[in-house]
Amino acid sequence: MYTREIKNAINYDRTKHPERTNATFGRVAEVLENVLESKSDELIISLQKKLGSVEMDAELSEEHAEKIVSTLNAHALTPDQLHAIALQLQSSEISTEEALALHKKYKVPVSHLEKDIIPVAGNGCWIQDTKGNWYIDMDSNYSATNLGMSNPEIGQGLYNQANLLISMKEDRVQIARTRFLKEMSDMMPKDLNYFYWQNSGGEAVDKALKIAKAYTDSKQVIAFKNGFHGRTHGAVSVTWNEAYRKPFHLNNEDWVHFATFNDIESVKKLVEKTGTKIIIMEMIQGEEAGNLPADPDFIKQLWNLKKEKDLIIIDDEVQAGFGRTAVKKGDWFACQSYQVVPDIMTIGKSFGGSYPVTAVVTNEKISQSMKPGYDGSTFGGNPMAMTSALIATRQMKEQEITKNVIARSKQFFDGLEQLQQKNDMIEDIQGRGLMISLLLGSEENVSKVQDNLKEHGVKTSLSTGKYLRFLPPTIISESEVNLVLDRLDTSIQQC
Repeated sequence: MYTREIKNAINYDRTKHPERTNATFGRVAEVLENVLESKSDELIISLQKKLGSVEMDAELSEEHAEKIVSTLNAHALTPDQLHAIALQLQSSEISTEEALALHKKYKVPVSHLEKDIIPVAGNGCWIQDTKGNWYIDMDSNYSATNLGMSNPEIGQGLYNQANLLISMKEDRVQIARTRFLKEMSDMMPKDLNYFYWQNSGGEAVDKALKIAKAYTDSKQVIAFKNGFHGRTHGAVSVTWNEAYRKPFHLNNEDWVHFATFNDIESVKKLVEKTGTKIIIMEMIQGEEAGNLPADPDFIKQLWNLKKEKDLIIIDDEVQAGFGRTAVKKGDWFACQSYQVVPDIMTIGKSFGGSYPVTAVVTNEKISQSMKPGYDGSTFGGNPMAMTSALIATRQMKEQEITKNVIARSKQFFDGLEQLQQKNDMIEDIQGRGLMISLLLGSEENVSKVQDNLKEHGVKTSLSTGKYLRFLPPTIISESEVNLVLDRLDTSIQQC
């Protein structure tokens, strides 16, 4: 049975797997090494002789596959070994070496190529790489895979929708979006019920700025030092790190002003000096500040200033939203845990179940400042995205994600405080909900701990200078948190 599965994994059936190609000999050899380790050498040599002069990156024919299966049978492998070989070939028909080579050859270097592992499959909070190794994921793809690294229900829903209607422009009424709106309404903060659908977080921030400027008829915007809002032109303009802005001549924009986070006097001075009517903020500063939460008093004072000066506040919840930062049950957004309602909110990442979908959300009055022709989106809120979002938000409610976040957050912080007492490397712990970071003294320490964690099956690539950041899937279990804490302890002690 398993040899038939191996053959089917080597030669793809387009009616069942139109997304695949035939396996390469390099991948077959790699899988044999993964499963059989040192015992694979003899078998690979036998295959090379039987297949002739086939290259490592050559796709294998049906004749090749028959010869491979015949050779495997002749070497009397155990059923467990054959099953493991089949599973790894089913997860990827392309070798690690080939994947790395093609990415290095064709990637525009807008970011560092992460090549330490190549994920091919997921299960809950876990990811499997091309070598067959499993890691618990502490990044959630920047908080996008909050419901896990695979999701059969979303997969089934997308399959069903793709067989009906794949795409439809943003301004066309459609059924998939109607279903989602019915499901979503009770999750939103009061009066935030007008949606403009987008495809990425940066795109949503750009459109939120446009809406705010149209409503206020003003140009000036206050953002915050150490804030991060995305990589698109408008979003990077209001992102603090000059290294992101300067290459594009956005470091001296006359319409952007940066206040000090958690310092109301800094905000007041800029409002008086510039006449700004628009403020954009993260309530938990993530990428650039190491998951730094706003002080409750600061939020209260900022909302008082908003009322006094008739300001518009854009709350960027692309990363912090959908339960990740919950303090009490039902805190789907950080603003709810601070008991305030912004004028405009950007949402994204996890509410699509990792399918690309974001949105700008505002109230009726502000929404009416946008007129037909002011903006547009071909793929915003398309049927596939709305189907995934419907299923993901329904699952969040059914699984009581905010309740789990609160419990796992307490478990994490309690455990980290215990580790801090016996590990001098941990200088500070900060965060909110399941946005957590550790101050480890230096970037070098962070890198060492991350490397050690990887060796112990915990994958994290998020860091902010001296801070090691954790954004685990919001479905993470009690036993998985204990596992991470135990392996973190070991990893720090090994430094």
